[in-house]
Amino acid sequence: MGRSKLCLPVGARPLGSIALEAAAASLLNGVAVVTQAEDSLDWIPSFMFENPHRRKWIHVPCETARLGMAESLKCGLMRVQGLQAHAVLVILADQPFVNAVMIDHMVSQYNNENKAFIAARYEGIPRPPVLFDSCMFPDLLQLQGDEGARRMIQNVGKEKSMMIDWHDAKCFIDIDTQNDYESLLYEKETD
Repeated sequence: MGRSKLCLPVGARPLGSIALEAAAASLLNGVAVVTQAEDSLDWIPSFMFENPHRRKWIHVPCETARLGMAESLKCGLMRVQGLQAHAVLVILADQPFVNAVMIDHMVSQYNNENKAFIAARYEGIPRPPVLFDSCMFPDLLQLQGDEGARRMIQNVGKEKSMMIDWHDAKCFIDIDTQNDYESLLYEKETD
């Protein structure tokens, strides 16, 4: 897009802060905010740096983020492994319609099921957010470049996975282009 999309205004809030605030308000025990190493974090609202909000998240600067999304995922994963996380929920900062209700539903399903991963699904296709049990961490650490976990998800047997169908297409909107951003602004106006 030629500029930091996380700073783009969506109403009175920066785009990147919307998913972070949803994650921080959810049942998640903590949130690892993985960014490029030089990210100024000016897209995070000031109240998120104050307690009790600040205790809910950590910043994970990723020196190799420019090499692709797998690198950011691995940076975050290595950080939470050090905290002995039992699972991770991968949420994209440019998905402004992912909310705490959706996150809490996935966490609750994880707590009730013995699954290697739980993925949101729309129109038959798994999409972020995706919750991975720690048994998947070694496989996730093998991803390279812009390779996401989609192929890995497709190769896990049905008995080890769970798909949660969501029927609201808005939950899966992510902002990658100027047109995506303009569509988001229109969508927010009609909400």
